[in-house]
Amino acid sequence: MRRLFIEPIDVLMFRSERPFTAREVHVAKTGVISPLTFEGAIKSKIFSEFCKRKGYSSRDFQRSKKRNESPEDFKKAKEELVKFVKQQMEKDDELKNLLKVIDYSPLKFPSKLNVLGVFFAKKGEFMEYFPIPNDVVREDRESGKIVKLQPKENFQFKWMNKKVYVSMAGYSQVKNVEGFMSFNDLINYLNGGCPKLAKIKYKNKELNKPYFKEIRSGIELEKDRKRTVEGALYAAEFLRVIENWGFVVWYDSPDSISLPEGLIKLGGESRGAISQTIEDRRVDLTNLIKGINKDKKFKLYLATPSYFNGCISPKNKLEEVLGIELELVAAFPGKPIYIGGYDFALNKEKPLRRWVNAGAVYYYKFKGEVREDLSLPIKILDKNLDMRCAFIGRW
Repeated sequence: MRRLFIEPIDVLMFRSERPFTAREVHVAKTGVISPLTFEGAIKSKIFSEFCKRKGYSSRDFQRSKKRNESPEDFKKAKEELVKFVKQQMEKDDELKNLLKVIDYSPLKFPSKLNVLGVFFAKKGEFMEYFPIPNDVVREDRESGKIVKLQPKENFQFKWMNKKVYVSMAGYSQVKNVEGFMSFNDLINYLNGGCPKLAKIKYKNKELNKPYFKEIRSGIELEKDRKRTVEGALYAAEFLRVIENWGFVVWYDSPDSISLPEGLIKLGGESRGAISQTIEDRRVDLTNLIKGINKDKKFKLYLATPSYFNGCISPKNKLEEVLGIELELVAAFPGKPIYIGGYDFALNKEKPLRRWVNAGAVYYYKFKGEVREDLSLPIKILDKNLDMRCAFIGRW
């Protein structure tokens, strides 16, 4: 697995999906940390450096936008942009190849550079920390242990028009666990163990998360005159990653593309961060797949948010990738999240879609044998399907 390490210089903003207007809502909330945010930042850095080297302006490749534009205005501006870009591509093969890699949306090129996962990690160690799976809970009592839920085959009910099993722990009352597990604990979890909740040391304290939420105040400015607007005071939540921590980014891309190192703009307000290439991560789970084939059952763990156009993992696509016939036994999709974004080329907001959050777990039984040459993590990217980083494990 190819990797980058990105270390924030200051606080970061990952905006919530909730609409924000300073005079109507006084707190801009922090949202989910999405691989799409990092992918967009990396592609922007690659393209801006290319434009600088070749003498282009990045604005030349962005649709011009009018105030209160009509659908006809949008269509006309897009057609003009596409015409210009195609003319440039005919004269510049390097530009043509780059646009095909970074998914230039007006020309509907599929992306060849994909960020698969973004995980907290300590600088120098670069050990990824993954979200605790949804089937891992804590006993709701004093000194309650962290335990795994297990599907009970003699207790069935109907959910989403499917028959699934009730999942229980040894103790009757449990509560969710928030936090992270290390890469080593992920491997233990996939092999049937119960992961440990990571304890992150910071200033003689132990934390469950390597970051804090920080509130900063601001006031709305008039667009033209840049004067303050009366009654438009607001607060915004930022993410402050603790000292010597950052993000390990898993990605795949053509060898011809060099990923950026040095300063990179990330998230809302284009906050600064430092990017560096680090050693690849090797994930060899051959023995795990042999054990799964012996058990004739497995669980699917989502290490990053995934889009299924619903809350159920894509049975048909999984069967195609794994080479088996599946039966869903139990599901822990968790609370949905909403991810949108901004399309730089088309100069418009991307549609907001409901995703399944990282940590979701699905239990399956199957007929046949999982391919022993299966590459993990599982990546399935399609028009209405985005599952970038999923693992299978024993239960």
